Amino acid sequence: MGRILKSRRAISGAVTALILVIVSVALALAVAVFAFGLFGSFGSSGGQAQVIGTPQVSVTGPSGGPYTIIVNVTIKNSGSNPATIQSVTVANITATAGNIKIKPLTIPAGYDGVVNISISGVTHLPLTLANTNTGGSVPISIALTEGSLSPILTTQGILTNSSYT
Repeated sequence: MGRILKSRRAISGAVTALILVIVSVALALAVAVFAFGLFGSFGSSGGQAQVIGTPQVSVTGPSGGPYTIIVNVTIKNSGSNPATIQSVTVANITATAGNIKIKPLTIPAGYDGVVNISISGVTHLPLTLANTNTGGSVPISIALTEGSLSPILTTQGILTNSSYT
């Protein structure tokens, strides 16, 4: 029985230690690469623009309309491509070029600031934009293009003021 155990060959201690050192170094390099962001947006499927904080929404205009919806939203573009706003939806009212003013329309890479959105000529408003909902939540979606990506930023704003009754 003793002869069978002695005849089996095993990996020497030096080879085992060398393999452990190589695996440890490779693992440490992989962790460092991800920790320091050396892959950039590796694995990211969305754009780099994001809404910061809570957007402020107000409605102005004469009783009976037409109304103007004003949205002030802070957007941060941490990507390397500029982002351009294509459309904005506020409480199921979608606006594109024509009845919308956006400043700035193109959000440069590295931008972190307020974007002013004004939707004019709105004749019918949902109850979420009525003055009875002041202080309430308003759903907002902002469709962008960022290079080859087309992310949609979805958030909830606060109705701060409304002339719609």
